Amino acid sequence: MKVVRSLHVRIAQKGFKGAILDLLNPRTWIRALRRRLLQYKQRRFASGENLVVVDLPTLTVDKNRQIWNDYDWSLSGEEWTDHVREYRGLEPKQWKQALIDGMMRKYIQPGSVVLEIGPGAGRWTAELAPLAGRLLVADITERCLDICRDRFREYAHIEYYLIERGLDFIEDNSLDYIWSYDVFVHINPSDVSAYIRDFFRVLKPGGIAIIHHAGQYPTEKERRQGLRTYMSRDLFAHFVAKHGLNMVEQNEKLAHKPGDIISVFAKPSSSLAG
Repeated sequence: MKVVRSLHVRIAQKGFKGAILDLLNPRTWIRALRRRLLQYKQRRFASGENLVVVDLPTLTVDKNRQIWNDYDWSLSGEEWTDHVREYRGLEPKQWKQALIDGMMRKYIQPGSVVLEIGPGAGRWTAELAPLAGRLLVADITERCLDICRDRFREYAHIEYYLIERGLDFIEDNSLDYIWSYDVFVHINPSDVSAYIRDFFRVLKPGGIAIIHHAGQYPTEKERRQGLRTYMSRDLFAHFVAKHGLNMVEQNEKLAHKPGDIISVFAKPSSSLAG
């Protein structure tokens, strides 16, 4: 394994005794096993339902629910918009407008039926509300839904749903579009696959999903923080194809963080959910 091949590096860094102690530490071998499993998953596009430990230490639904229920939403989520200055050196308002024009308004037609997954405090809901004819806002936390209910109370065409068992509250072939930004970067691969399976059922034939997600596996620092999912561009595309949808584009330039992807994919026009 790599841990053995890098013994000379460990000796140079920690001395002979330190290197041996490091090799005898079970955590060293656990980390190496994790890397091997992730490499296998990348090669074989294995999802969480096929590998016992493939989802590894990232965020479960319950952990996500706890984090976002307790989160300070006083900045309405715009603190993440500001991150684009650090990540890409762009002015946040200009980047946000470019994303709205280049993704949201490019695909979503006025007066259509739209589902937003994970609104948080309504950073993107504010843009979708005047655009959609009917807007379904769905989140795993009741607190986020309450914040949005209060913020957008003047909009009678918005419906609010708590996600408990996937998208079982949505009828078959009923949505024109699905939008989600800064949400799927926190969702385990097996749960991402389950969502995409639901997308095929709930989208109308020809309907489109616009989903921002991680495009590469997290760094060691991000892995320790446990806030980013194990996902790649190819794995996400594999899930899309696996569940019968067609990829339209995978855009890196409009995502706020280098390495992230905005995938746009469509249900075939001739498809009817079974």
